[in-house]
Amino acid sequence: MGWRNFELPQGTQIAPGRLRGYYIDFRVKAETPSWPPPWFPWPGFHRYMAIAQWGLGCYERYLSGEGDSWLAGAVEAADHLIGQQESSRASEGAWLEPVRPHTFPVAPPWASAMAQGQCASLLVRVHAETGKDALLEAANRALIPFKRSTAEGGVLARLDGRPFPEEYPTQPPSFVLNGAIFALWGVYDVQIALRSADASDMYRDIVEMLASNLDRWDTGYWSRYDLFPHRLIAVASWFYHYLHIHQLNALHAITRRDEFRSVAERFSSYASSPTSRARALAHKAFFRILIPKRRPRRVAPAR
Repeated sequence: MGWRNFELPQGTQIAPGRLRGYYIDFRVKAETPSWPPPWFPWPGFHRYMAIAQWGLGCYERYLSGEGDSWLAGAVEAADHLIGQQESSRASEGAWLEPVRPHTFPVAPPWASAMAQGQCASLLVRVHAETGKDALLEAANRALIPFKRSTAEGGVLARLDGRPFPEEYPTQPPSFVLNGAIFALWGVYDVQIALRSADASDMYRDIVEMLASNLDRWDTGYWSRYDLFPHRLIAVASWFYHYLHIHQLNALHAITRRDEFRSVAERFSSYASSPTSRARALAHKAFFRILIPKRRPRRVAPAR
């Protein structure tokens, strides 16, 4: 089936407690080690996420023994991210997206917890290989927006009073599951690299929030993409449903929390059911008829 070609599997070189392979295998995102990649600069939203994923894909290829050129690509991507990171007090540590996303009501410029986490994950891995202090400093600054609410320009929302890192800083919160997990991994990686008590506390709080609330993304036949109050709930596409499964299995590998494994198994059972797959596909198609994607729009630069 064609959709399987776009699946992002769990990473094969995960080493809990160490900065080794990434938790999702992004090698498919990096087809050449030459910086910049052919699509640069990314024309849509989530441009910094695209750079981080490309760099993490390069790093995974390097770990897989494909040559030092792949590490060089990851280094160049990380150096580019350092140069793009905000230093102003109001947005310190953020990578601000200048384009409006296609589904959620977010006005540019905006910060994404998912981008913050993936950029931090790349920076600390490249630091582990190169020892460049600027990379570690930038990764630590990447967590500053996690301490500010989305209303204040950060990426922090609350779910039952617990911190939720928002991929899209919407009002009301959107609570995108895959984005929160990617963000969590960035926090996890920074606390490994820095042995930071602050990052460790942040990591534990987000883990507890997710473990306690996973059922919210379970429709009984498929996973939900988010918890935003759309006119119709947003079930995950097949791509994101399988990504949820791989993410939850990777979370179980590093946390040993049974909640993540049991929900991954439940979501896998839905994916094995032709009835559930057909129902999810029909629901998603109707969702896009009811709520079509908007064309991403770039914000004009300030004068």
